[in-house]
Amino acid sequence: MKNQTLVIFLFLCTFWSLFAQENKALIAGENLQYRIHLGFINAAEATIKSSPEISTIGHQTVRKVEIEGKTTGVLELFSPLRDYWSAQLDTESLFPLKTEMRKREGRYRKQETVLYQMDKGFAKITSPQNKPVTSTISGPKDLLDLISAYYFLRSKPVSDKKPGSRWSAQVLVDSKIYELVLVVRAKETIETESGKRASIKTNILLPKNNLFKEEDAIRLWISDDAYQVPLKVQVNLKIGFLTIDLIDYTILGKKIYFPKASL
Repeated sequence: MKNQTLVIFLFLCTFWSLFAQENKALIAGENLQYRIHLGFINAAEATIKSSPEISTIGHQTVRKVEIEGKTTGVLELFSPLRDYWSAQLDTESLFPLKTEMRKREGRYRKQETVLYQMDKGFAKITSPQNKPVTSTISGPKDLLDLISAYYFLRSKPVSDKKPGSRWSAQVLVDSKIYELVLVVRAKETIETESGKRASIKTNILLPKNNLFKEEDAIRLWISDDAYQVPLKVQVNLKIGFLTIDLIDYTILGKKIYFPKASL
């Protein structure tokens, strides 16, 4: 499985908010925790957190968002993984200005920094493991990374859309640009770690690949409320069935869905 579990998690987190104002999408001090299962195996844990404070890059105001993932249980013994991604996002447009990635998967190591200069039509990629170490890739002005793409729908009126409505985004992943599409399916009440929750069921459509069993193999449930966070994800992989569940959600230390539990 090596890096499949956490890479999948990032793809799954790819669709939530691009053109929102900060108070609706890029929330200060937000922390989401997820548990990842492969079949009956407790496979990994992941967190998504935004910094409480803002900073500046040049003349632009940015907020830092970080994603961390690690294997647990049996996989931690046989295939330990520690992955880290971060992005400095413009607080108004939510476009990425700078992203960093560090992977530790068994003996495998990879580091990468990307500087986005999409007003000039390109992104600059630097990695000690790449040849050449520094390269550029051309792309559209609205090019996203995986973290900024996570916010693509959080400001979108998903709850108001009819079944079949869809959004797409161009996302830079491993020096390649992919088009990802999210399709609204239906409203459902689902059982979660914090009890029953109203949600919007969606599908993420990905380009053809050798990892997923079918094009629409990803089913994703978004909370039907002002937060629009991913509550649950189910993925039909060629190697098995993957489930991702939200197990804790706080904003500036205040629990949102889990007032009694400390998971």
